[in-house]
Amino acid sequence: MGTIFSMVLLLPLTENRSKNSCGRLDVLQLDQKIKDGQIKELTIRTDEILSKDRIGACEYETSVSDESTRREILSDARELVNGKPRVEVIDENTSQPESAPFFFPLGFGVLIAAHLFTMLVMMGLLPFYIILAVKNERLDQTMRIVWVVLACTIGIFADIVYWYLYIWRKPPVGDTPPSVAAA
Repeated sequence: MGTIFSMVLLLPLTENRSKNSCGRLDVLQLDQKIKDGQIKELTIRTDEILSKDRIGACEYETSVSDESTRREILSDARELVNGKPRVEVIDENTSQPESAPFFFPLGFGVLIAAHLFTMLVMMGLLPFYIILAVKNERLDQTMRIVWVVLACTIGIFADIVYWYLYIWRKPPVGDTPPSVAAA
């Protein structure tokens, strides 16, 4: 469980970001860098624009949520200067949302499978421990009823205690079942 929860909590930190990230730019700074010819590549996403610097191989992130602003930046990037566009490579991924990494649905499926397996084991252990408690001759009638009620209400916790007390540990030497003592 800890592994699965840590995967979910650390998932946002595993995004595929460039090692050459030089920070964030606002829209005006990005537009000025495009007009100055400092950007060689743009990657347009639904909520941000990634731009690569022509000289230093830096990658900048710019948050853009407005469609008209995105179109204006694209038109500036595609504007021809000396017969060439200002930005050489423009990659538009606006139609495809960013997908979750592969292990996220896999981890969720493993969690569900483990949970279903645990439920099946608990349902199988319930009648087993009830039968053990009812047939245990070392217990009087009241304790048998108490163990059956505990097995039905707090299941796995009562099962562990019952297993430790009456199955795993050997009975004390002087403790004989009532049916053997009467014979």
